[in-house]
Amino acid sequence: MRWSTRACLILLAALLIVTAGCSRSPEAKKARYLERGDRYFKQEQYREAIIEYRNALRIDGNNPPAIRQLGLAYYQLGQLAQSFRFLLKAQETEPDNSQIALKLTTIYLLGGKNEEARTAANRVLENEPKNLDALILFAGAARTPAEIEGAIQRLGALRADFDNQARYHLTLAHLQGRKGDLAAAEQAYQTAIAREPKSTDAHLQFGAFYVSRKDLASAEREFKAAAALAPAASGTQFRLADFYLSVGRPEEAKRILDEITTKTPDFLPAWRRQAEIALTEHRLDDAGKAVDAIFKKSAGDLDGHMLRGRLHLARRETTAAIQEFRTVLKAEPRFAPARYQLGLALLQAGDLQQAKVELKEATSIAPNFYEAVLTLARINLQTGAIQPAIDDLTRLLASQPRLVQSYVLLGGAYLAQRKPAQAADVVRKLIAAVPQDPRGPDLLGVSLVMQGKRSEARQEFEKSLALAPSYLEPLSHLVALSVAEKQVDLAIERVRKQLPAVPKSASHQVLLAEIYVLKRDTKAAEAALLRAIELDPRLPAPYMMLGNFYAASGEYDRAIAKLAEAAKANPGNPAPILITGIVYERKGDIPRAREAYEKVLAINPRFVAAANNLAWIYSEHGGDKEKALQLAQMAKEAAPDDPRISDTLGWILHKRGIHQSALTLLKDSAAKLPGNPQVQYHLGMVYRQVGEKEAARKALQVAAASPVAFPGQEEARQALADLR
Repeated sequence: MRWSTRACLILLAALLIVTAGCSRSPEAKKARYLERGDRYFKQEQYREAIIEYRNALRIDGNNPPAIRQLGLAYYQLGQLAQSFRFLLKAQETEPDNSQIALKLTTIYLLGGKNEEARTAANRVLENEPKNLDALILFAGAARTPAEIEGAIQRLGALRADFDNQARYHLTLAHLQGRKGDLAAAEQAYQTAIAREPKSTDAHLQFGAFYVSRKDLASAEREFKAAAALAPAASGTQFRLADFYLSVGRPEEAKRILDEITTKTPDFLPAWRRQAEIALTEHRLDDAGKAVDAIFKKSAGDLDGHMLRGRLHLARRETTAAIQEFRTVLKAEPRFAPARYQLGLALLQAGDLQQAKVELKEATSIAPNFYEAVLTLARINLQTGAIQPAIDDLTRLLASQPRLVQSYVLLGGAYLAQRKPAQAADVVRKLIAAVPQDPRGPDLLGVSLVMQGKRSEARQEFEKSLALAPSYLEPLSHLVALSVAEKQVDLAIERVRKQLPAVPKSASHQVLLAEIYVLKRDTKAAEAALLRAIELDPRLPAPYMMLGNFYAASGEYDRAIAKLAEAAKANPGNPAPILITGIVYERKGDIPRAREAYEKVLAINPRFVAAANNLAWIYSEHGGDKEKALQLAQMAKEAAPDDPRISDTLGWILHKRGIHQSALTLLKDSAAKLPGNPQVQYHLGMVYRQVGEKEAARKALQVAAASPVAFPGQEEARQALADLR
C-alpha cells in the first residue's frame, strides 16, 4: 500500500501528539522535577532543589526519593524542623539508610535531645559497629562525666581501626576538652593534624579551640593553614574571613572575599557574604553591586531575594522590600528569617498589626529566634500588650539566660505593669550578669522610685551615670525626681553639673531646655535649644520645641521657619512636616496644613497622626469625603486605642449617617478625654441624634461651658438650648 504525502503528514502529526502527550504525562513531569532537584542539590542550590522536589511530591505525595532529598536539602539549609519531618518519613521506607539515621541523630543532638541522639547512634552502631560517623555522634551526645568517660573508652577500644584518621582524634579532642583536660585536648588536635596534615577540618577545629582559649595568634595560624589547603570556592575561606570579622579586622575579611569573587566569580556564597558585610557597614551601593552579581549568576536565588529585600529596607524602599520577602516566603513559607524581615518591613511601613502577625509566625517557627522575639516584645510593649511581651521574654530567657536585652525589656514590662518588685528581681539578675551595663542600675532606680524609695533610687541613678556619663536616661530620672519634689532649680543644677562630661551632646541641651520650660524661663530654654541645634543640626527635637514656643506665642511664621530648618536637616523624617501642618492649622491656613499632611503621608503612607489630621481636614473643610473615611479607618486600625482617632472616625461616621457606630467610638473617646470640650460636643450631638436627650444634655453642657473656645462651641450652645 503506497503512503501518500497526506497520510505521512497525518502519521507524523499523530506521532508528535503522542510524543507531546508523553512528555506532559505526570510520570514524565515527576522525572523532570526529580532530575532538576538532583542537579540543584549537587550544585548546593538547596532552596531551588526544594522547589523541584516539592513539585514532584505534588504529583506523587509518597515518592521516597523526593521525601529523602527534601529532608537532606532542608538539613543543609539548617531548617531542622522541616528536615526532621521528611527524614522521619524517609526512614520508614529506608530503615537501613545510615545517612538518614545519622542526620536524624544530628538533629536530636542539636535539639538538646541527647538521650534520643545516643539511642539513634547506637541503633546504627548495632548494624555497623565501626561506623565512625555514628561513633562521633554518640560521643557528641555525652554530657555527664560518666558518659564522657564512657565515650572516651569506647573510642579508645577502636584506636587500632581509626588511628590514621584525623576525625577520630578530633572527636577525642572534643571529649577531652569537655572533660576539662585542655592539655590532652591540645595533644589530640596536634595528633589529628599529624595524621592528616592536609585536613582543612582539623586545622579549622584546632583554630576554634585556640579561639576558645583566647589564643588569637595560634587561631589565626590554623585558620590560615586551612584556607591555604582549601580551594578558593569553599566555606573554609569564609571561616578565615569570619575570624577576621570577629577580632575586629574587617578589611582583611573583605580582602579574602574579594579574592574569592575575582578567582571564582560563579561562587555565589562569596557574593552573598560580601553583600551581608556591606549591609552591616551600611555601604548600600556596594551591597547593591554584590546583589546584582548574585542575580546575574542565578536569577531565582532566594538568598539573593533576602539580601535585596534587606537592601531595600536599608534604603527605606519599603514596598519593594515587602515584595522581596514575600517572594521568598512564597517558595519557603516556614523560613523564619524571611518572616522576621517582612515584619521589620511592615513595621517600617507603619503597619503594626500585620508586623506583629509576621513576627509571631517567625517565633512560632523558631521559638529561640531572639531577634524576632525581642522585636515582637518591643511592639507589644509600645501598643500596651504587656502580658504577651512578658510571656515571650520569660520563655526566651529560659532558653538563653545570657541575653542582656531580654532582661532590659522584661524589667521594663514589669514596670509598665506597675510591678516594681518583680522588675527589681529581673534587673538585679541583669546587674549580676553585666555589672558594667548602665541600664541595670537605671532600671533598678525606676523600680525603687515606684516603691517610694527615692533616696535609694537616686543612688542607683548616680551609679548608672558613673558607668556611662553620656547616658541620658538616669539623668532624666534624677531631674524627674527633683521636679516631683518641686525643686526645679536643683534639677537645672544637676544637668549643668553633667554638661562638662558631655560637651558635645545636643540631647542634654534639650533636657535642660525642658526644665527651663517648667520654670517658665523661655529665654533660657530658647538659648539651650539654639545651642542644641548648633551641636547637632540633624536632631529634630530642638526645632520642634522652638516651633511650639513660637506657635504658642502666636509667632507662626517664626515657628514655620524653624520647622523648615528641621525638615531640611532631616529630609527622611516626617515629624517636622507634621508639626508644620499643625502650626498652619492653628494659624488658620488650612490649604497649607493639608499640603503638609499630604507630604507626610507621601513619606510614610501609614503615619497615624498625619492620616488622622488630614481625614479631619477633608471632612470639615472640604475635600474627598471617601478619602477622609479611608484615612480615619486606617489610623484607627494602626492605633486602635487612641481616643483622638476614635473622635475623628466617630464624627465622620456621624456625618455619614452611621450614628450607632459613631456613638460607640465617641463614648470611648470621651471616657479617655473627659475634659476635651470638642469631644464632648461631638458625643452630645450624636446622643441627640439617636434620641438619648439626657445623655446629650450632659455632654453638651460640658462643651458649652468650656472656657477654651473650639470649633463647634456655638453649635453646642444652640443644640443645648434646643434640648431645653
